[in-house]
Amino acid sequence: MIRELQIQNFKCFQEKKTFEFSKLNLLTGINGRGKSSLLQSILLLSQSVDKANFKDGLVLNGKHIDLGNFDDIKNSETTQSDEIFINLVFDQLSAEFLFSKNENDNMSANVKGRINIDKPTIEHLDFEKTEQLKDEDPVKSLQEIQESIPPKSFLYFDLISKIHYISADRLGPVKYVDKISFSDFISVGSRGEFSLNVLAKADLPLVYDKLYLGVDSKSVIQQTQEWLSYILEGAKIDIKGRDNDSSILYMLINNKNNSYKYKPTNVGFGYSYVLPLIVSGLIAQKEEILIIENPEAHLHPRAQSRIAEFFSKVASCGVQVFIESHSEHILNGLRVSALDPKIDINNNELTIQYFNESFDSDKLVMDEKGKIPNWPNGFFDQQELDLAEIFKYSRKS
Repeated sequence: MIRELQIQNFKCFQEKKTFEFSKLNLLTGINGRGKSSLLQSILLLSQSVDKANFKDGLVLNGKHIDLGNFDDIKNSETTQSDEIFINLVFDQLSAEFLFSKNENDNMSANVKGRINIDKPTIEHLDFEKTEQLKDEDPVKSLQEIQESIPPKSFLYFDLISKIHYISADRLGPVKYVDKISFSDFISVGSRGEFSLNVLAKADLPLVYDKLYLGVDSKSVIQQTQEWLSYILEGAKIDIKGRDNDSSILYMLINNKNNSYKYKPTNVGFGYSYVLPLIVSGLIAQKEEILIIENPEAHLHPRAQSRIAEFFSKVASCGVQVFIESHSEHILNGLRVSALDPKIDINNNELTIQYFNESFDSDKLVMDEKGKIPNWPNGFFDQQELDLAEIFKYSRKS
């Protein structure tokens, strides 16, 4: 689990900022103040590790995100020589990285780094990726050093590579998708484009007991239907094309109490938008990371509260969850879940980072009664302000 992130010279973060995290994390606040940039720093490391442990330097455009070139990610107020600094602190280790411009390839970046293993013992390894080393394999040296380190302590590359990420720009209703083959790590894709392929797999692990709904199977496809029905108050799904003769998959949905099933294009957007979120939460395994952007999109308030409950239960299974949201219903749904004795998440395991107008963030703490004592101005208070305006104008009429 990521305990802490330090970041400097990356996008809007010129000065070094430190963020603390827990099992369940909500990032919220003013638009354009660093929420997405924070998550992108983690996703950049993940997709770079995924390509042979930084063998190609920092991968700016990969499976999670496309950020352009090095000048696009480096803080514009810093000098040419200033490097981007990112430090991730896990339970047993921390990983520090410096990224500098690759003069021969602006679509990548040179990498220098150090991984500290078990902080009290200060065991560490150093590596560097430069143009002079481009014909060598830095992974080989990492493997050689790894032999002298207890295997259970050397977890970084495994931890940071297993990220389920679903962006705000999700795939809407589609008529069909092409069948694909998965690697060892199965995910729905950053836009949810592989959701049907995941649901069509017959050999997925059963879902955790804490996520089990209904009285039927614990299979991913059955529990996807159960949660989809719970969140949107009625849903049945059917994945077609699973036979070997078909090269495509398509889904039919029933959102009414009848025998008809409809194409996603003839059902509300909410079904297509929430589907990859549910599937990702159900397939995520202990010690993996789930990052969700704007889960509230196309969902009515009750559904938003219930998807927050779902993410809380996912976190209770040992999956670290990050949610970027502008919805007070998501916030309050998480607060309710942290107080619910039937959900194994408490107030100390919910972290709220509020990003304000000054590009700073406040870590908000919820007490054991669900209150947030350090509630800042501008934090989900628009409803009160609007009601006050309504009252003011109504008295004039």
